[in-house]
Amino acid sequence: MREIKKYVRFYIEKRNSWKDQSPLRPRNVVMLFNYNGNRLCTLTGMKIAKCDWDDKKQRVKLNVKRANEVNSYLNGIETKVNDIYFSSIASGIIPDNNHILKEMSRDKKMAKPSLLAEWKKYLEVQKNRVKASSLEALRHSFEHFERFAKGKRINFEDIKPGLVSEYATYLQKIGHADNTIHKHIKRMRAFMTYAKKAELHNNDRYKDFNVSEKVARIVFLEWEEVKILLDYKAETLLEQKVLDNFLFGCLTAMRYSDYHSLKRSDIIEVKFDNIPEVYHGANVRQIKTDKTGVVPILPEALAIIERNKNEDGDFALPRLSNQVINKLIKEIGKKAGINQKVPVDIYKGGIRITEHNEKYLELSCHIGRKTFVSVAAAKGIPIHIVADIAGHNVKTCMKFYTGVANKEKFKQVMKEMKFPEKK
Repeated sequence: MREIKKYVRFYIEKRNSWKDQSPLRPRNVVMLFNYNGNRLCTLTGMKIAKCDWDDKKQRVKLNVKRANEVNSYLNGIETKVNDIYFSSIASGIIPDNNHILKEMSRDKKMAKPSLLAEWKKYLEVQKNRVKASSLEALRHSFEHFERFAKGKRINFEDIKPGLVSEYATYLQKIGHADNTIHKHIKRMRAFMTYAKKAELHNNDRYKDFNVSEKVARIVFLEWEEVKILLDYKAETLLEQKVLDNFLFGCLTAMRYSDYHSLKRSDIIEVKFDNIPEVYHGANVRQIKTDKTGVVPILPEALAIIERNKNEDGDFALPRLSNQVINKLIKEIGKKAGINQKVPVDIYKGGIRITEHNEKYLELSCHIGRKTFVSVAAAKGIPIHIVADIAGHNVKTCMKFYTGVANKEKFKQVMKEMKFPEKK
C-alpha cells in the first residue's frame, strides 16, 4: 500500500513589515496542511497573542483563559481537514486546495450561528423600529461587547453569569459607572431574547446576572432658580435661544425631542365648563413612547412661544441641537449665579462616589424635565397628575418623589406637629 504523506500544523502569523511586533498583540492563527507535496495555508478565524502560544505543541498554553475551548476548536479543524482528505481518497477524488477549502466552507455553513454576526443583523432590523438615538445606543453596546470578545470565541451558549460578570468587570475597567453598565447588559439581554425567539439558541442562563440600576440623588433647579434664569438678560441672540429651549423644558416637563419638534399649531386654547379662565396647552405625541396627551402651558412658557413667533418655519421654539443647548446653558447658569454646591452620586462597582459640584455644571436639557417633576413633587401635586404631564408611568415618577419631597416633609411636620406655646 502506498504511504500517504500529510500533516497539519498551526502557527501564529508573523510579518516582518508589521511595525507592532509586540508579543501581547493578538495575531491570526494559521493552519498549514501539507499533503503529497502540496501545501494549503489558511486562516482559522482565531487570534492569539504570541506570548499565549506554545510553538512546540502548536496550541494555546493551558494557563491562558479559555485555552481548552480554543484548543478544542483547533483540534476540530485538524480532524475535519484529515476527514476531508481521507474521504476524498476513498471516493477516488484527487484532493487539491480548492476541493479541501470548498468542503471546509460547506461545513462552516452547517456550524452554529455566530453571535456577533447575528447581533449585527439584529441592529439592521432595529433600524426601522427605534429612533436614531436609541439605535446609536444599541450600536455602542454592540461595539463594547465586540471589543470585549476580541480574541475570544464566544457563542450564544457562552452567555452565562460567569461571562456576563467578566463583561461587567471589563466595562467597569474602561470607566463606566454601574448605571451605564446596567444599560449595556440590558441591551445585550434584549438581543439574546430576540435571538432565542428566532430559535438561534436555547440558552436561558443569560438572564441570571445583571448589574442593578442605582437611583442616585436627583439634581434639579429650585423654582426660585428657574425664576433667576427667566429674569436673566441674555447677552447674545444665541444665548436667548438656548434659554428659551431650556426654560421651556423646565416649565412643561417635555423631553428635548418633544419640544424640539413642537409646532405653533400644536398650541391650543383649553376651556372647561363653569370655569371662566382660558388655559393653554400643547398637543404632544411623545417621540420616545408614542404616547399622546395635552401638556399644560404656563404663562411664562406661552411668553417664550410668543417671543419666537416670527422665527422661520412652523416650529414653536428656535431649532438648536441638544449639544449646543447643553454646552451653553452651563455658561449661562454660571453667569446667572446658579453656583450652589450640589452632591452628585456616581456608583462604580457597587460603591457610591459622591462629588460636590456647582449646580451650573449639571445643567442640561434633561435637568429641565427633572426640574418640573421634582418641583411639582415638592409642591404636593398628586403623583398621577405629574406622571401624566411628564409621560412617565407612576412607578418611574416615584423616584423623583423619594427624597425630593423631604424638604416639604420637614416643613409640614415642623409646622403641623408643633405644640402650642405656654401662655
